[in-house]
Amino acid sequence: MALIKDLSSIPDLAPVVDGEYDIRVKKVNKVESKKTPGRFGIQLICEVVDEPEAETLFHTLWLPYDGDEEETANTMWRMIKDFTTPLGLSGDLDLEDFEDLQFTAFLKYTDDPEYGIKNEIGRVTG
Repeated sequence: MALIKDLSSIPDLAPVVDGEYDIRVKKVNKVESKKTPGRFGIQLICEVVDEPEAETLFHTLWLPYDGDEEETANTMWRMIKDFTTPLGLSGDLDLEDFEDLQFTAFLKYTDDPEYGIKNEIGRVTG
């Protein structure tokens, strides 16, 4: 008996076209940057609600670290603020605050040289 069944009936997943979609966070991880050791981020693994053949979305909120200049750190904090404020998240936040979070955002279709064709979360609308 084969260990792997015939996979031809398993649907492929693909990015969705540009537009506004409902998103749900399926999993949250603390990750370390491969390019900047010592920099950590909050990785959100998300699904596009009601789009069963949409690829999984990976979105990381990068945190400033001790090696950042003040201007760079403030830019990173602003990016996090731009993401969390429309969701009603404020004050001190931890990984649990993002678990099972549901929101609406614009997704953009991109062709990333490293990761290929995928969706990225653009502006969060609520």
